[in-house]
Amino acid sequence: MLALLSTIAAVLVVAKAQEPGVIFATFDGANGTTLVWTAVNDPVMGGVSNSKFSVNETIRSLVWNGEVKIVPSLKAPGFANLENVGLRRFPDASAYTHILIHADLGEYYNYSGYKFSFAADTLNPQFKSFKADFPAVKGSGFTTIAIPFTKFSNDWSSFTGECSTKDPTGYQHHCCTPEHPEVCVTPKNLKDIEQLGVWAEGVAGKFSIKILWIGAGNA
Repeated sequence: MLALLSTIAAVLVVAKAQEPGVIFATFDGANGTTLVWTAVNDPVMGGVSNSKFSVNETIRSLVWNGEVKIVPSLKAPGFANLENVGLRRFPDASAYTHILIHADLGEYYNYSGYKFSFAADTLNPQFKSFKADFPAVKGSGFTTIAIPFTKFSNDWSSFTGECSTKDPTGYQHHCCTPEHPEVCVTPKNLKDIEQLGVWAEGVAGKFSIKILWIGAGNA
């Protein structure tokens, strides 16, 4: 009995730790968090990837699916991107440690090219945003995915979406490390978030994701 109570307590602690401290986006029509979204896929750069999105009014979630394909000219996977239209001032996230995404990865849960980005203090919100991978999570429904702010870098490759790769030009990108603090998220950046993005990038394959909300919190 004691062991069972300990297990329940542990589950409750995890659930509480992943409650959002601030909410950036919902899909329920609420004022302030219901945003206008647009899909930007790699055909704008000569690719052939595709994606589309809708809002499921029954469960009040975003539904985004598509397929990342090989870019013929690069012979490498391209990207699909979903971002909110325009720039806006989001709630201050500087008191928190993680981006939180309450999502269901559905039948393509093993797709490994998901990324999340946010723009802050930049004149180039799409390609100088802070970006990080987020893990594929197998499950039977919605779960909260937590991405530490320490995993984000604003020095990522437009060829791969990764901060650890070298471009064909020879330029080496850098992830957030003690050796490269200049690419890391700062408290000021977390006060100045202006745009959000969800990506399927750098990995060829089909993907599908439902999102109930996006926010920030501690995990």
